[in-house]
Amino acid sequence: MGQTQTYPPPNDLLHLLPANAELIVEFGCGTGIMGSQYKKINPHCFYMGVESNSESAKLAEQQLDRVIISNLSDLELSRANITPNTIDCIVYPQNLSSLVHPLETLKSHRNYLKPEGQVLAEFTNAQYWQNIVQLLQGNTTESLQPQLTLDSIQHLFREAGLQIYEIQTRGQKQESFQQFLNLFKPVIQDLGIEENRFVTQTAAQRYIVRATKAATPRRRLLIQTAMMAPTACDRVRVLEPDRFSATTPGIRAISAAKAFPQVSPLPQEEKVFIWQRTIMSKQQHLPLLKQLLQQDYLIIAEIDDNPLRRKEYADNHYLSYRGCHAVQTSTAALATFLKQLNPHVAVFKNQLAYLPSPRNQENSSKVTLFFGALNREQDWQPIIEILNKVLQQYPSQIHAKIIHDQRFFNNLAIKNKTFEPFCSYERYQEILHTCDIALLPLSPTPINLMKSDLKFVECAGHGVAVLASPTVYEQSIIPGETGLIYRTLKQFETHLHELITNPQLRYYLAANAYDWVRNNRLLCQHYGERQQWYLEWRDRLPQLNQELRQRVPELFMN
Repeated sequence: MGQTQTYPPPNDLLHLLPANAELIVEFGCGTGIMGSQYKKINPHCFYMGVESNSESAKLAEQQLDRVIISNLSDLELSRANITPNTIDCIVYPQNLSSLVHPLETLKSHRNYLKPEGQVLAEFTNAQYWQNIVQLLQGNTTESLQPQLTLDSIQHLFREAGLQIYEIQTRGQKQESFQQFLNLFKPVIQDLGIEENRFVTQTAAQRYIVRATKAATPRRRLLIQTAMMAPTACDRVRVLEPDRFSATTPGIRAISAAKAFPQVSPLPQEEKVFIWQRTIMSKQQHLPLLKQLLQQDYLIIAEIDDNPLRRKEYADNHYLSYRGCHAVQTSTAALATFLKQLNPHVAVFKNQLAYLPSPRNQENSSKVTLFFGALNREQDWQPIIEILNKVLQQYPSQIHAKIIHDQRFFNNLAIKNKTFEPFCSYERYQEILHTCDIALLPLSPTPINLMKSDLKFVECAGHGVAVLASPTVYEQSIIPGETGLIYRTLKQFETHLHELITNPQLRYYLAANAYDWVRNNRLLCQHYGERQQWYLEWRDRLPQLNQELRQRVPELFMN
């Protein structure tokens, strides 16, 4: 039995579904909302819904890969052409406890799970404190609904041959709940009920149970990240990979901005600590690193930018990388540099966590140009004169949308333009999704050569045709297929004319790039690489400690 934990309410079951599943079956899928949202995370998954309400099922058919109209208790999965050991995850949103024979159903469905397959089930808690109050007040409406207790839920899964590895709770512990506990404290003491368990059982309005078919428990992994530069890169480098990792049984991922994540390890949990973009100094960080080593952590440095940009790294003899067991980064060029400081470097490219909806490309003469970036003035200056020359030939056709770069906006010699200051990622996506052409200039400087291709990946996901420099982007773009590359100012001018005047070319490039991202650069296809890497280095921790002792002997001195 896994530890019972309380979390702030996320989008409930959606964010617990395994992000790399090949087949998911949801019993009681309603109109298919959760499945349609999941397909943005993992469009390669075959998502099947079972729904007893025919009207809801008709709506779900527009969202999911397959929908079967049936009561849960009446459906045999073999009749649905599903073979045993093929389902990654079975989902029961609040309807398993309503069955006459839930144990038989759960046992039957277990046979169709893969050996490592999961079950997600949501239950209304029969022991919820407000239910008890209503019962005592003579209001039995709630208690007539099918409900299970925490003990009966655990018994149900145990008898079905499923191993519960986590139970999450839902429900707010209001001030009135504390009053309820104060009133009942003498009663539970007289009955010999353990107080903490009584609190857990009565505070939860609902339980979300996560269980697995695997008889052998998976290795437990706690991933803690201190995000020291959260503004620009927390989402893609930490938060989204963490959320996806947490869909794997036994993995917890916790992060905090400019602080140590405050969480207590669970029994048998192997620990990883990640320093994201941390400029370490001996005076401040040696004691912290020593403490992590004494607590048996695997220590990882996370960096997705050229360390040469900040002289403080060198001033501290690159302790940020030398003082960790290993380093993770975003590009091969960065890895080459970092291996001079630490031989153990892994490249985890930046990926899209969600695939945007396909664009409805309208055959319009109007064209929206996009430019948005941080610290790119030296990159756009060589092209600004040619850019203005081209745009002025289409005064009524072009609209430009600029994010953050006020100087670029001021130097753009057209009237039809709009400026957006530095904005949220959601707002950035909204703007990008309305554009037709994106400019991605990067000069071949040492810093730029280590940058990632994330901007192209984002443009491709939003159906925007790109005109890019060869620096960084020639490693990803297939010229003439998924975008256009310019190597001279003349090529820039020619390609920009082509993109403005030839809508079919724009649509062709954008559609190919969208398919490329869908097939190659979604986080659901790659997040497992991190987990495997962490576990491999956990197994080699004694060796890593010896190497660390040689690089930074001060870490092992009293």
